[in-house]
Amino acid sequence: MEVIYLATEEVKNPLLEEMKEVGRRLKEKGYVTETYGNISVRYGKRMIITASNSDLGNLGNDDFVEVVDYNPVTNVAMVIGTKKPSRETPMHWLLYSRDDINAIIHTHKIFDGAPTTEEEKPAGSLELAFEALKTIGSNKLINLKNHGSIAVGSTLREAMEVIDC
Repeated sequence: MEVIYLATEEVKNPLLEEMKEVGRRLKEKGYVTETYGNISVRYGKRMIITASNSDLGNLGNDDFVEVVDYNPVTNVAMVIGTKKPSRETPMHWLLYSRDDINAIIHTHKIFDGAPTTEEEKPAGSLELAFEALKTIGSNKLINLKNHGSIAVGSTLREAMEVIDC
């Protein structure tokens, strides 16, 4: 994914505190380790996502990137932030094409009983993004074959509740 920075400044958004809290809870409960996983929320027509290699258990304001636009045809993201957005930006962006999804949590934990994508696709690829979009259907939690899971919700709190259940 190519990244074009519209501004290299820290993201300022009221949703950051809730995202930091969810990151701490994910780490405390063992759903994420080290820098594996990411969190995003829809913000109008934009998306706020954790930056690449962010420690979800200890997020600072500089660990967030605002994706103003993403073009899956050219695989180009236009962003505001000081770091590169998560490589899973294409998957998050495409999942937000569903009106009922406003928050996404991606962990590297597999959950028993959750539907699993049919094919293994490279992390951060458009192929993985389309496979996730195809599999999610009406589900709130799916496993990505050999790449963890994603939980979705109308709010970040709901996405976290999906994981906790």
